[in-house]
Amino acid sequence: MGIGDRIRKRREELGWTQEKVAKETCRAAGVAANTLGRQEIYRYEKGKRTPREWLPAIAEALGLEQEELTAPEELPGIDVSGIWLSRYTYSSTRKGEVSREHFVVVQQQGSRISMESLPLSNDSPVSLDLTVKGPVITGNWVEQTAVDGYYQGAVYHGAIQMLADLTGRRLAGKWVGFTRDFTVDTGPWEMTFQERSTSPSTRQQYDRPPGA
Repeated sequence: MGIGDRIRKRREELGWTQEKVAKETCRAAGVAANTLGRQEIYRYEKGKRTPREWLPAIAEALGLEQEELTAPEELPGIDVSGIWLSRYTYSSTRKGEVSREHFVVVQQQGSRISMESLPLSNDSPVSLDLTVKGPVITGNWVEQTAVDGYYQGAVYHGAIQMLADLTGRRLAGKWVGFTRDFTVDTGPWEMTFQERSTSPSTRQQYDRPPGA
């Protein structure tokens, strides 16, 4: 909702005409009543012009704080709790492009999100600590590589940012982190929604390698 929409909404709450808003704005600004006209209020409400120097007086006339007219619009929130299929890709000096998949349990409380891979879905577990604002999800990831694998139990960590699609059933973005030789690397990370429930029986159902 833009400034013009907020002016219109407040005007309608007060039961005022655009002419009344113009008159009261002039009164608040301490200028002659015809300095600002109804047509200007119309243009502001339609988004054809921005009040700028008139903004403090308009806010005062409408009984609002100026910030109530100019505050950034809050993006709609999403709830990503459930079971998701996680897939990320990285470059290995020995294997080339490698993709890892996990089934992860996602738990959300307000804007905080925690993700934990199910134990049997991959021998290199991952966990993520994230925050969400609108469709944007940002945070950190940690991977504990398999003790008997190529990386011999090394722990890697880094940052991640993903965007949720309009359905809220797919997340896609990029991770960034350091490699075995301590250079910075990045790659794609995406998640696909599987199941809303995170009950013990549901977790047991997905506690397996993806595709098994």
